[in-house]
Amino acid sequence: MKKISRVTMGMDKVSNTPIIFLQVENTNTVVPIWIGPCEAGVIALLLRNEVFERPLTHDLIGNSIKELGAKPLEVLIDEFKKDIYYAKLVIEKNDSQIVYLDARPSDCIIISLKNNIPIFIDENIVNEHGIDISFIEDENEEHIKKDIENFDIDELRKRFEGKNKKGDD
Repeated sequence: MKKISRVTMGMDKVSNTPIIFLQVENTNTVVPIWIGPCEAGVIALLLRNEVFERPLTHDLIGNSIKELGAKPLEVLIDEFKKDIYYAKLVIEKNDSQIVYLDARPSDCIIISLKNNIPIFIDENIVNEHGIDISFIEDENEEHIKKDIENFDIDELRKRFEGKNKKGDD
């Protein structure tokens, strides 16, 4: 397993789909994962360090885990089959038993960001789906950071609502 050092996001301009980019620690390799608009909205707000007025679904999950005497330990993105990434949220119960909960990577990443727990990704996934971003120069990287900071969830919702109204699921 390889540790993820940075989570960023952007938009696939061809499909108008949000993408999370997971940067592998101590490398110039990122693994892109296409995600849904709801998860993208939450991740965008988390990356901007915005505070939520009320608990979201991911907060409910995290609070439930804690109230049951357990704690989240890490996220494992451990499989890729039929164009779908699979992940596990690893939790430790109060009796020190380790439990692996099957989940979508986007949900696990949100829980990771909220609870400051590490994300690990299978080395085979990195080898097969990773992208070398060393060609991005410093000034381009700053432009990418600004795009992420200015990520407009309302614009994203409009695009998806328009697409779904046309029946283009």
